[in-house]
Amino acid sequence: MHALTEIILTDLRYLIADLGAAGGIMSPSIYDTAQVIRLAPPKEGIWPAVDWLLEQQHADGGWGDPAVPRARDLPTLATLLALRSSDSRQRTRDAIREGELFLRRQAIFWTGGIPDDLTAGAELLLPTLFEEAVKIGMKIDTVPYHDLIALGNRRRALIARYRPSIGTTPLHSWEAWGDQPDLDLVDPYGSIGHSPAATARWIHDSQGNPENDPARTAATSYLEQAAAASGVNIPGVVPTCWPIPRFEQAFGIHGVYLAGLIDHPGLAEVVQPQISDLARSITPAGIGLSDTFAPDGDDTAATIAVLHATGRPVDIQVLQQFANKDHFCAWHGELQPSLSVTAHAIHTLRLLGHDTTPYEHYIITRQCSDGRWPGDKWNGSWLYTTWRCVIALHAAGHTTPIRRAVSALLTYQHADGGWGSTTSNPEETAYATLMLRSLIQANIVQDDVRQSLQRGDRWLQQQYRPFVPSTVACWLGKEPYRPQRVSRVIELTALLKSLNDLPNSMR
Repeated sequence: MHALTEIILTDLRYLIADLGAAGGIMSPSIYDTAQVIRLAPPKEGIWPAVDWLLEQQHADGGWGDPAVPRARDLPTLATLLALRSSDSRQRTRDAIREGELFLRRQAIFWTGGIPDDLTAGAELLLPTLFEEAVKIGMKIDTVPYHDLIALGNRRRALIARYRPSIGTTPLHSWEAWGDQPDLDLVDPYGSIGHSPAATARWIHDSQGNPENDPARTAATSYLEQAAAASGVNIPGVVPTCWPIPRFEQAFGIHGVYLAGLIDHPGLAEVVQPQISDLARSITPAGIGLSDTFAPDGDDTAATIAVLHATGRPVDIQVLQQFANKDHFCAWHGELQPSLSVTAHAIHTLRLLGHDTTPYEHYIITRQCSDGRWPGDKWNGSWLYTTWRCVIALHAAGHTTPIRRAVSALLTYQHADGGWGSTTSNPEETAYATLMLRSLIQANIVQDDVRQSLQRGDRWLQQQYRPFVPSTVACWLGKEPYRPQRVSRVIELTALLKSLNDLPNSMR
């Protein structure tokens, strides 16, 4: 084995062994950090976190990823509220002014109805922040958000019909609708719905009642642990969701499987214990992002695919319960469906020999005229969604939409050989190269695609730095985030596959 291959294998082995450890690790969230600063500031003080927030502002005055425009209102408004309540420095006043101007320019993105790729809980969270902003004198024009506010009212009505319990999705956005900081909302991790922002709101609202003190201590400890999971080592800077141990395991190992490396002898020592742990953890209800959060169709589909691929018994009815008419859902009661969840379910069902005809139309009819599948609610990269839809349609025997998708990849490849929704980056380039390589191996596309693949491979190889992750955030929660280990697994498996195609003298 040659040196570079061994370095990458070592990098990947350490990464896989750590999947799920310490609750998982995730990039920091602007929105959740702003809420923590404002509602439950860390005992060490807020200034390092405030400075971190100021550093995240873009030249256009807004916060959040410009590649996902509708995901920027929430972190921008939350940050403005946090800065207004805590900091009167001139630098901060300038930032606030530019942020307010930015928000006024966002109206264009909210006309024409509500898209399926709406970030998690936006219909609840943004209207709540609008109300809080108006109370402190901010001028907010909510007319462009009429459809969003109407959707939020519909969601609130659904929540009011029952009392959400620990581990259910409404609690993840409890900061937007909760009015009673009940003790029975706090889960074993000390969180409210695995959400730092919701937990911060609960801590704030539960003050003054001595009976809440033990739970408040647990919730405060949760925020400290969540801050540690963000990896930036700044008190109060937290991820958008935590803990995520089962999600990290399921999608990390699923990524290894999709790359064709599930049986790689150099990875068996770390892969097999993770698969065994997933097998022990899945229940008749499925599997969720942790053992105390509601099972979802996405983690369940990924886990069943991995278990089946490695010869472990599975019950397909566990996945079938997430079917919803012509598609699959992550959780029942969702108001926006997901392409990627449906694609994962189709692929898994096909692996087990089940008919997926009723669901394939949902995927095929949502392909754009240029061959892409954009607009997924769980990942903002069209390259991710297109890759996962192609996997599903290949399993179902469709070729025409796949060839159109390949044409899109060739069209949108950057001059440097990489791919990315904006500039080239390792994760989105990995999505593309893994897709192209699997189709070439399956003889679905012509050999002329190899040149494009080779350019992508070279770009990945040139960018690789051992044990140094990239920072691009493709995945969507309340705002874009990077599940550090999952994203890195995808990047490293693509890189390892690229080296396997090189002559021995070049590895």
